[in-house]
Amino acid sequence: MRAIALVAIVGAGMTLGGVAAAEPWTDPAGRVSFETPSGWRVQPQIATGQTVVLAFNAGNDCYFFGLSNPLTTTATARSARNSTMPLTPEAWASIGAPIRDFFPDGAAQLVSQSVDTSHFWPSQRAELGGGSRPVFGAVALRPGFEMRALCSGSSSAAAYESIFASLGHPNDSRWQAEAEQQEAERAAAAAAAAAPPEEEQSGRRRRNN
Repeated sequence: MRAIALVAIVGAGMTLGGVAAAEPWTDPAGRVSFETPSGWRVQPQIATGQTVVLAFNAGNDCYFFGLSNPLTTTATARSARNSTMPLTPEAWASIGAPIRDFFPDGAAQLVSQSVDTSHFWPSQRAELGGGSRPVFGAVALRPGFEMRALCSGSSSAAAYESIFASLGHPNDSRWQAEAEQQEAERAAAAAAAAAPPEEEQSGRRRRNN
């Protein structure tokens, strides 16, 4: 079993139960969901007020976090889907610093970042430096929640693409339906606002007759 070195804000380095074979994982506390490649191990960690999970194989380690985000509590599903503003370098540094397996001195630094909009929900992506090897991360927002994944072991972010693409929330299906409905209602309202007044339409019909 791997030893872990999370700082106090994400709880002590203890596992809940034994190590289980990796498979699609849904948080019993309802904060995060993800999938890992076949053969990986998954270890939920003891943490207060958030969900922390370590997943790994012989050459790679990934930490997953599910936590409340008070800044998005009142956000609609549609606004969460359209949230594509890049995180600041300081935000990425604060996300990486607590993982002492990756950053022993807590000095995480943003190397590069992007926003993946190829899936229904956007995903913030980044490469972080400051440790002994590159760390690649993903952050996803939902109404009232934030999900994070940070992985290290490979020299390329492509190695973790399937993991990052799977990062989400157990309520994603419901929120997707809500976002699609909200978008349809917005489009209908915009179309109605752009249509000529009924009197003008009636006048046109009379002239055409």
